[in-house]
Amino acid sequence: MRDVRQPMTAVRVSDVAASLRFYVDMLGCNLVRHDTGADLAVVDAAGYAILIAGPAAGDITHELHTVREVVKPGGSVHIFGGDLGARRAALADRGVAATLIERPWGDRQLQVTDPDGYSVVFWTIVERTPEQVLDLYASGVDALERALDGLSEADLDLAREPGAWTIRQIVHHLADAETAALGGPKFALAEPGRVYHGNRYSQDVWAERLDYAGRDIGPSVVLFKAIRAHMLQLVRHVPDALERHTVDASGAPSLPVGRILGMLASHALEHIEEIEETRRRYGR
Repeated sequence: MRDVRQPMTAVRVSDVAASLRFYVDMLGCNLVRHDTGADLAVVDAAGYAILIAGPAAGDITHELHTVREVVKPGGSVHIFGGDLGARRAALADRGVAATLIERPWGDRQLQVTDPDGYSVVFWTIVERTPEQVLDLYASGVDALERALDGLSEADLDLAREPGAWTIRQIVHHLADAETAALGGPKFALAEPGRVYHGNRYSQDVWAERLDYAGRDIGPSVVLFKAIRAHMLQLVRHVPDALERHTVDASGAPSLPVGRILGMLASHALEHIEEIEETRRRYGR
């Protein structure tokens, strides 16, 4: 279980006490600590720590893990929901109406809105056959090409809402997400069972320091497509590729290659959906 003393996600709220009533009493999160003097609190959502910072909290960088995300206004907080049917029933018992979202590619999520307008998204793992995983993973290339087709340079700087990433930033994020996730599966394919230490990365830090807002997307599109083609070739060539995995320092198995590719496939399609939403909003 992740160390809940070092939150990786933070939300800025108007009233910490009101937010705690929502996250603890209504969503069922566990209260880790509430520092009224610092105007902040930490809750544990299924082993995932969330920092709730009020207006007087000031700089919260020191409260967060080095890999961190301060969710933008109107953004989403993702929590593993397990059995979504049971989760929805439990939320209903607490008076919370959750919306079931079914993605075109088969993913299912529950979504509720917190008092400050953040979307709390409960996600779960969708079981797929090996061919379904590979088909979904392969589909991301064409989906990205269609989403970007016909856009001008100026269009790439449009965002679906204030504070959200632009289309340009999303494309660079997709390329970096694929790159950052590549090490684990490659070691699993070549040296299954080996101890692998993968560093997490802060998407906000990378977006700022690698200038997602100011760079041409061409190389990132090429990189995204190349990684997908490379991994598809490997997993179709190496026996039992999707079941292979590394282990962590304790010897516990890491996620198998198939699970990682499935998660990357869903991640990309969600962001591509955001690009399509932006295009619809601006008539592009």
